[in-house]
Amino acid sequence: MPNSSILIVGAGPTGMTAAIELKRAGFDVRIIDKSDHMAQHSQALVVQARTLEQFQRYGIAEEAVARGRKLHGAQFFSEGKQILSVNFDELASRYPFALFLPQFETEALLNAHMEQLGVKTERRVELESLIQDDRSVRVSLRHPDGNLEELRVRWVLGCDGAHSAVREKTGTPFEGGGVGLSFFLGDLVLDGPDAPENDLTIHVHHGDVVFLGRLNDKLVRMIVALHSQQNEQGPVDMSIDDLQRAADRVGVRVKIHSAEWMTPFHVNDRQAKQIRIRNVFLAGDASHIHSPVGGQGMNTGIQDVANLAYKLAAVARGADESLLDSYEEERGEVGKALLRFTERGLKMATITNPLLEQVRNVLGALISGVKPVQNAVIGFISETAIEYRTSSAVVDHGGDGDLRAGDRLPDLTLHYPGEKITLLRDWTQARHLVLVINGCDAEVDYVRLNIPEAEVIPLHLPQLDDEGINLLGITKKIVIVRPDGYVGFRGPIGRKQEWLEYARQDALLPQAIRLAA
Repeated sequence: MPNSSILIVGAGPTGMTAAIELKRAGFDVRIIDKSDHMAQHSQALVVQARTLEQFQRYGIAEEAVARGRKLHGAQFFSEGKQILSVNFDELASRYPFALFLPQFETEALLNAHMEQLGVKTERRVELESLIQDDRSVRVSLRHPDGNLEELRVRWVLGCDGAHSAVREKTGTPFEGGGVGLSFFLGDLVLDGPDAPENDLTIHVHHGDVVFLGRLNDKLVRMIVALHSQQNEQGPVDMSIDDLQRAADRVGVRVKIHSAEWMTPFHVNDRQAKQIRIRNVFLAGDASHIHSPVGGQGMNTGIQDVANLAYKLAAVARGADESLLDSYEEERGEVGKALLRFTERGLKMATITNPLLEQVRNVLGALISGVKPVQNAVIGFISETAIEYRTSSAVVDHGGDGDLRAGDRLPDLTLHYPGEKITLLRDWTQARHLVLVINGCDAEVDYVRLNIPEAEVIPLHLPQLDDEGINLLGITKKIVIVRPDGYVGFRGPIGRKQEWLEYARQDALLPQAIRLAA
């Protein structure tokens, strides 16, 4: 098991998830943050299905769901008329909804789990300097008493947000710029015909946007983007009247009575030019920031570090360091796609040209009923449709079934005499999962013998429902799933050299086999 030390800078949701993933993988982890406290407000709000699937592996998903509010869809209104509807209920996930959960609640869950694993955030500690050599990083940390601590670590993870000190000290450009709109938000007590219940609602009017989502029985989150105040700073000292005027301007029929929290904020679309800088890695807002369209930011950061952690563990076990390049290859592309999606979504919502508004409204109504379009939108928002099929870190030698190398593995329902269970119910350790599809006992034993670092599960046709058969097929094959939940290898079980080579790539073979190869 790896024991290389890793420094995580930034203890928000991305940093704490990184600490959890790396500690589970056996690393010696330190996590620092210049702030003296966790989040006190609900900056990030939406927990997507893909993130809940990851929380399932930590054993905290059900508590997250219990603390939050399930949202089953999104409704888009233009000039008071519904033009687009998105329904999450048919999402192919154990969690077919978006979860409204304030960031301070998410952080509390992650922090408790992280501390249970033996990692505690060192607060009011700042990164002073960072110098790399070929095999390590020398860092200087400034503690609350002003003293400097010098240390050497194997890797550094920059999870320290949009103003990342890690990114700055590596000299990595943060490319992009502001979106030129005035934004502000509030957690409000309100009522009226347009007060939301179990759906998100987005209202637009001549380029101005009001987003509404219910946090709980008392509070509603309102986010406002005003094209009519383009390039203005917005009110410094906000009042309820500012939000009420915005709602009235867009034609949202609500009456705001009080506010628990209000703040203006700025939005930029930026991405780090690189997210791997030798032995330093950027994740979350340190690597990409964008508008709140789609509720993607925190979720993307959490998925960033899940992707990275298993690769660091593989390299610490002896895998070639080139595996780490696939972090940039896979998650860098996700970041680019995310910026394109949020930029286009915001532009669509803030159209001011009357002709283009009419075209948008007509097209929105048309595509709302097209199943493939619905599935694509839901898959992107939930992050369940992200795939790495073209990555150099995945290997596909073919076979029947729709599930290919690079795809996310859903938590399939399995049938046993007298009961139904799910495939991933007990997959809670930071190990690869090997599915042996329709293999005989001898083949299963051979896989277990040769890939002892993984959890091996034999599956046969009677155990699979229609979804499982469609995904996994009916022929003999082996499917190796990475600890981040994505298929790394697919191929016939009889082609032993191919799947043994993949296992060698991820350092899953016993040392003797690896050296003899």
